[in-house]
Amino acid sequence: MKWLVFDCPSGISGDMTLGALVDLGVPLEHVRNALAKLPLDGYRLEQTPVTRHGIAATHVRVELDEDATHPHRHLRHVLEILRSGELPSRALTWSENVFTRLAHAEAAVHRTSVEKVHFHEVGAVDAIVDIAGVCVGLDWLCTNCDVEEFRVSQIRVGRGITRSEHGVIPVPPPATLQLLQGWPVQFSDTEGERVTPTGAALLAALARPLDRAIVRVERTGYGAGSHEFSEAPNVLRVLLCDRVGDDTRAATTTRVQAPAPGSTGQVGVLRTTIDDMIPEFYGHLQTRLFADGARDVYFTPIYMKKARPATQVTVIAEAEDVQRLANVLLNHSSTLGVRIAYEERLELSRRLAQVHTEYGTIQVKVAVKPDGRVRHSPEYESVRQAAEVAGVPLEDVYRAALGAEVVEDEETDATP
Repeated sequence: MKWLVFDCPSGISGDMTLGALVDLGVPLEHVRNALAKLPLDGYRLEQTPVTRHGIAATHVRVELDEDATHPHRHLRHVLEILRSGELPSRALTWSENVFTRLAHAEAAVHRTSVEKVHFHEVGAVDAIVDIAGVCVGLDWLCTNCDVEEFRVSQIRVGRGITRSEHGVIPVPPPATLQLLQGWPVQFSDTEGERVTPTGAALLAALARPLDRAIVRVERTGYGAGSHEFSEAPNVLRVLLCDRVGDDTRAATTTRVQAPAPGSTGQVGVLRTTIDDMIPEFYGHLQTRLFADGARDVYFTPIYMKKARPATQVTVIAEAEDVQRLANVLLNHSSTLGVRIAYEERLELSRRLAQVHTEYGTIQVKVAVKPDGRVRHSPEYESVRQAAEVAGVPLEDVYRAALGAEVVEDEETDATP
């Protein structure tokens, strides 16, 4: 299993993140092509090599046309823009989650509803480009580098004051602190904004704390911010890592390694029963739970006392995420309580790979059974995209991928 670790010794912003991803190897032209399909104009993406305190980094910035107009937008307007393009499905979902997190944070700070929140700075073209561009870049890393999770090693925020559409506000901005609730942060020694609301929303929606996990760094990328700080280089560092001790080992995308036994571990299982919530709200609840790190979320129809129809919500989580996800259930549903249990888990060793079909390359998940046999199952999003391009039914692509061979080799590309 590969992780992308955000290391934020000088903070994080949207443009710093995009620059770090490009520095790591994400092709900027790939990002440009994906963003070009959004109904946005009046901007261009520029890439510049820079040095911050002797550290070489990449600065990717959004240059706005002088005569372009950038209206304030509500959340629904931003989501319409994102959905009107042709972003990869995974990148679209992430982008929607980031902006939804921003809307909830702004609503909490201003004590208003999400529907009434006006995005000012974060509703401008540059913020939409930054967030959607970052999500496209992350999607590229997941597809091409087998990244499966995003983690955060440290977050350093600033202090002092700054100016916004609302006037002078404290640093960190209130929306930033709202988004980082529950995260360990460190305050800088000097004044200046280190973590922007956009950067905080990216972390809150997509990543989890690294905590004490041990990783092996494969390569790094550095994204530069626009400002210079005297006490530290203003760069965001992203690390492409293997998790040390995990049974999911690094592999090439076209080969399967020698069989490995299944892995065991403990997961938290959260359960709650709800009989008084508006049905449409369940989808939003599921989105929030996944955004906060849930491994799985599912709903089961049940009957409670007096034969009342109800729904049991079950959440599977890593042990360190249980309390945060319990808070999500309590804050974003009508439940009055959550039951928590810890259960043993046995998993097959698995990894992502690719197979070649007449419809193109399809991503598959490869599992190794205890007896050494290998099976693979096509990934839905990869099948869907290939089917749309070829203009054929999903089943045709699925069967072609299922019948394609994943080549086994006695040599291993795994890191020992």
